[in-house]
Amino acid sequence: MEAFYSKQAGAVVSFAIDKYMYISVNPKFDGRTRVSYRETEDVDKVSHLKHDLARETLAHFAESGVEITSVSDIPDGGSGLGSSSSYAVGLAMALTANFRTAEERSILVEDAYYIERKLCEHPVGKQDHYAAGYGGLHFYKFFRDGTVSVEALPLMAGLALEQELMLFFVGSTRVSKKILKEQENNIRMKPASFLAAIKLRDLAIRLRGEIVAGHLENLGEILDSGWHYKKQMAEGITEGWIDDLYEKAKTAGATGGKLLGAGGGGFFLFAVPEARRADVTKALGLRHVPFEIDMDGCKVIYKDGGREAEG
Repeated sequence: MEAFYSKQAGAVVSFAIDKYMYISVNPKFDGRTRVSYRETEDVDKVSHLKHDLARETLAHFAESGVEITSVSDIPDGGSGLGSSSSYAVGLAMALTANFRTAEERSILVEDAYYIERKLCEHPVGKQDHYAAGYGGLHFYKFFRDGTVSVEALPLMAGLALEQELMLFFVGSTRVSKKILKEQENNIRMKPASFLAAIKLRDLAIRLRGEIVAGHLENLGEILDSGWHYKKQMAEGITEGWIDDLYEKAKTAGATGGKLLGAGGGGFFLFAVPEARRADVTKALGLRHVPFEIDMDGCKVIYKDGGREAEG
C-alpha cells in the first residue's frame, strides 16, 4: 500500500496461479458500449457504466463503442486472489492490443494500478497488479518514489511450492474495500499497525532469501508469523470461525498458513507436509483447489482471427 511504501520500502513474495480471468474486447457495430460480467450493461456513453473498472479504463484509454466480456475461473469479487487487479491488467492489455502500439509490461501494470487505485479509488496495493502482469514466482520491492523492482525467483522453488502448499475455498467472499480502507488508515495513524506492516515486509525479505538458498523447510513458520502480524492490521481480517479453521488445519498437520487478500473470507493457503495433506483436507471439510504456478502472466491469446504471441 502507498501508505506504507511512501514511508518505507515495501516487499512481497508472490506467485501467479493457473486460475484465470478471461477478457475479450471487440468493436461494437452500433457504436454503443456493452460490458458483460455478472450483469450486462449497454450504454450510449462510457460515463454511464456502473462497472467502475471498465468505465475508468475505457475513459483512460479514450475508447468507446466496444463490447467487453469477462469470465473468471474463481469467484470474481472478494476472493483474495486478485481478481479485480487481474481484470484491470487484462483489460488494459486487451485495449492496448486492439487500439495501441504495444507497451512495456511495467507500463501496463502501472496504468492498471493507477486506474484502480486513483481513478476508481479502490484502497488497494499494487502487488496484485504486478503478479497478474508478470506471472511466475517473483520478489517485488516497492520504493518510496513509487518505482518497483521485479526479481524472478528460481523455477525449481516454484515447483517445490506447488508441492508444499494447499489452497482451500472457505465458502464465502467478502467486500474487501472496507477492510482495506481500515488497513490503510491504520498504517497511517496507528504505530502498532505500521510496526506490524514492517514485520510483514521483513518476513517477505526473509522468505526471498530462503527461496534463493533452496530452503523451504521454514515456509510454514514464516506463513504462520505473517498471519499473526496480518491480523493486527485491521478489524474484520479474521473472525472466530476463521480462527477455528486455522487451528483445525494446524492440528491436522499444517505448519502455517494465511487467509489471502484483505481477509474476512475467500481462500486459505496452507503449508502442509505431503504425508498430512489428506488429514488437513478431511479436518477442514472445505473445497481443495489444486493449482500450478502460471509462468506467463497476462497475455494476449487470440487476436483478429489468429493466434497472437505473448503481449
